[in-house]
Amino acid sequence: MPRDWSRYWHSGDRPLEAMHAHFERHVYHRHSHESYSFGVTESGAQSFTCRGGAHTSASGMVMAFNPDDPHDGHAADGVGFTYRMVHIGPGLVRDVLSDQGGRPSALPLFAEPVIDDPVAARHVQALHRALLGGAPALRRDELLAATVACLTRHATRSRPERRTAPESGVAAVARGVIHDTYLDDITADDLAAA
Repeated sequence: MPRDWSRYWHSGDRPLEAMHAHFERHVYHRHSHESYSFGVTESGAQSFTCRGGAHTSASGMVMAFNPDDPHDGHAADGVGFTYRMVHIGPGLVRDVLSDQGGRPSALPLFAEPVIDDPVAARHVQALHRALLGGAPALRRDELLAATVACLTRHATRSRPERRTAPESGVAAVARGVIHDTYLDDITADDLAAA
C-alpha cells in the first residue's frame, strides 16, 4: 500500500497540479516549470521545441518535461489540440520512488520529451481525472504511485540531487522579478535596480 501523500494534496507549495485544455490558436511562449510536467495529447497534435529540437505530440502520446526544462508549444495545425497535463513536484516524485524502492531514490531524467506508450498515456489520464474529479485520497495515492512508476521506466538516467546553498537575497529578488514580469521586456538594468 502506498504512503499517504495527502499532505501534498493540501500543501501550499502546490507540488501537484492538473489542467485540461483545448487550444487552436493559443501559443505557449518559451517557459519552464519547477516541477515534472507530464501531458497526454487527447486529440490533434501539439508541436513544441525543447532541448534544441522540434517535437510533436500527437493523439495518445505523452509529453515528459523535466523540472526547469524550457519549452514552448502550439497547435500543429488549424484543428488544434486537446490535452491533459499533470505537474508533479520533484520532492513528491522522489518520495514516491523512494517508497517503491525501499531506499532513497535519485530523481529521473527524461532525455526524450515525447513518449509513445499507450499504457503511460492511460496512467497520466487516470491520475489527471482522479485529481480533478475529487477521487478519495487512497485512490489518488495509488494512481500517483502507478503513474510515476510507469513513467520513470522511460527515464534514461537519474538526476543527482542538487546540493546547493540556499538562494541569496539578491538572486531571490531577481528570480521574483523575472517570475512576476516574464511577459515584459525585462532588461539587465531592471534586474540590477530591483
